[in-house]
Amino acid sequence: MKKIAIACMAFISLSVSAQVELPVPSPKAKVEQRVGLTDVSIEYSRPAVGGRAVWGALVPFDKVWRTGANSATAFNINKDIEIDGKALKAGEYALFTIPNANEWTFIINSNEGQKGSTDYKESLDLIRFKSKPTVNNSVKERLEFTIDPLSDTEGRVTLSWEKVSVSFNFKTNTLKNAENNLAGFEKKVGGLWYDLAQAARYSNENNLNGDKPLAWIDQSISLKDHFFNKWVKAKILAKKGDNAGAYLMAAEAKTFGEKNPSGFYDAYKAEIEKAVSDWAAFAPKTKGKK
Repeated sequence: MKKIAIACMAFISLSVSAQVELPVPSPKAKVEQRVGLTDVSIEYSRPAVGGRAVWGALVPFDKVWRTGANSATAFNINKDIEIDGKALKAGEYALFTIPNANEWTFIINSNEGQKGSTDYKESLDLIRFKSKPTVNNSVKERLEFTIDPLSDTEGRVTLSWEKVSVSFNFKTNTLKNAENNLAGFEKKVGGLWYDLAQAARYSNENNLNGDKPLAWIDQSISLKDHFFNKWVKAKILAKKGDNAGAYLMAAEAKTFGEKNPSGFYDAYKAEIEKAVSDWAAFAPKTKGKK
C-alpha cells in the first residue's frame, strides 16, 4: 500500500512538472527600439486573421481591448517620455485600446501584469489619447507592432492588423538625458580617448558644457593621435571663430586619414575635405624667401 502511495505521488509530481511545448495560436513577440537615449519595448501576442472578420466582430468596437491575445500588451520605457503632451515616467505599463471605425482610444495603464481586458481597471489609467486609424490595401495576417525612430527626440508606435493601422507618436528629452550622461561621464572617464572625443563632439554640437568640450578634446588628442579627435577639435575651433586653428586641425585630420585609410575615415572623408577647401582662405600665410 505504501509503495502504491509513493508511486501515485511520483506520478502526480511528474504530471505537474512536465510541460509539453507546442505551437500556440497567438505566438509571443517583442519589439525594441532606441530613440535618442530612450529604450522602448512592446511585448505582446500576435493573433491571426484566419479568415475571420476582425474589426467590430472578433474585436468589438467601443470596448476595452488588451490589444493582442492571451494577456495585456506590455509597454516598457527606460526613461521618461511624453505622449500627447502628457508626461509618462520610466517604467513598465499595460497598453490597452478602445477600437472604433473612426477613432481609437489608446490607454497607458499602470497595472502591467494584467491578464487582459477582463482584469482591466480604469482607476489605474495614467494616460488616454486618441488616434485616427487608416485602412490599407494589403492584409496584415498577424497583429504587428512597430516602433520607428523619427529623430533623436521622437518616435512612432504603429499597430497593424488585417487592413487597419493606427499609430501614436512619443517624445523623449534626449538633450537632458545626454546632459545627465555627460555629467556622470566626467567623473568616470579615465584615459578613454574616443569617449572624450564623443563627449566633446556632442557637447559642441548641442551647446553644452561651456569650455569643457575643448578641454576634453585636447585630453583625447593627448591620449591618442587620430583623425577623429582632430576633426572634432577643428569643428570646436570653427564654432569659436578660430578659423585658422580650425583649418590646421582639419588639414591634420585629412593627412592622418589619408595615411591611415579605414572605413571610419571614409564616413567623414567628404565632410573633412570640404572643410579643408572651405577654410583654406584662413590658412596661415608662409613667408617667402627674401
